[in-house]
Amino acid sequence: FFVLFFFSAPAFSFICIGGSVEIPNLTYTNDLSDPKSQKFLLQAEAIQNYLAESYESSFLGKYYLKSVVAAFSEGESGLRAYYWNTFWAP
Repeated sequence: FFVLFFFSAPAFSFICIGGSVEIPNLTYTNDLSDPKSQKFLLQAEAIQNYLAESYESSFLGKYYLKSVVAAFSEGESGLRAYYWNTFWAP
């Protein structure tokens, strides 16, 4: 699923797009339900870095600002991560 938000400022706008991704080689564990746990923070950072590298190397790279992983759940065949990305639009 995707959620789209627009934030306006005088010089430019921010666009936030939310979604989820399933990672088949990872497994959900209960400590991923706590956003303050070490496992949550490490896994979120790894996925955020992956998203950043993917966007920065694409045509969207010049508009990409950041990605934030907000939650995890058990997916159909692996770990599901819920995130949002922020882009700027001139």
